[in-house]
Amino acid sequence: MSGRVAAIGLMVLLAGCGKDTVKTAVTTADPIKKYPIVGIVRKVDPGAKTVTLRHEEIPGYMVAMTMPFHLEDKDALESLQVGDKISAILKVQGSHSELIQFEVTQAAEPQALTLDLSGSEAKLRPRVAKLEPGELVPDFTMTTQEGTPLKLSDLRGKVVIVTFIFTRCPRPEFCPKMDERFAELARMIASVPGRADKVRLLSVSFDPEHDTPEVLAKHAKLRGAKPPFWQFAVASHEELRKVVEPMGLTYGPMKDEIIHNLATSVIGPDGRLERRFGGSDWTSEDVFKIVRKLLKN
Repeated sequence: MSGRVAAIGLMVLLAGCGKDTVKTAVTTADPIKKYPIVGIVRKVDPGAKTVTLRHEEIPGYMVAMTMPFHLEDKDALESLQVGDKISAILKVQGSHSELIQFEVTQAAEPQALTLDLSGSEAKLRPRVAKLEPGELVPDFTMTTQEGTPLKLSDLRGKVVIVTFIFTRCPRPEFCPKMDERFAELARMIASVPGRADKVRLLSVSFDPEHDTPEVLAKHAKLRGAKPPFWQFAVASHEELRKVVEPMGLTYGPMKDEIIHNLATSVIGPDGRLERRFGGSDWTSEDVFKIVRKLLKN
């Protein structure tokens, strides 16, 4: 997103009549506009010369959101850390915008570490910040119960409710509870003709070693899930790492089961997080109200 695009002046001079017509285009210099901006660093990409900011409202220009900005300051790009609070000037000229007078106003706290149990061996790694409402949900690829690849971004334009489960989960207050909630939610949404076409329920397994498409298909049938409205899918650990921690899920293998928490999110048609629920402290009615609001908007 590059900001507002200023109009380029175009003058067409017509000379003569009949056969001979002369056209001359004249461009004028685009005006420079400058806006103060404050925000928090969410991502730094020195190679692309961009910094992604979760910024406050820019009066007279843009509402608060999370998006990348162009930054030429090489030293700033190499020293920035996720979580730094910054102030700068957003310079906009024509179709180009960039940050100037960039300054870190408050350094990020030392990066927290987390124990990663999703691989073949336990290891410490930097903790990934959880998504906040309005932020774009990272894309990832999964395989559906029908054996077809599906990207989260393929569901743009739909309201998406996603939760994470595994079919062998033995604890009734965990994955089976999420299946029950989704079954209730599916009935509520489908009670209004045409509404189910605008919504997708997605139950994603974090147990690729066991939850093959065939296993998921049988599980979905038992739960009454009918794709594409409500479908089960499975993703590799590599793909899951792109999204689960930002969405609040942690999991890891134990001797007889996978230890995990519960994480359910509502994603708007634009792919941005609307609401994130931890645990089971939500009801189908809670999510249904959010879905109705999103569809109304």
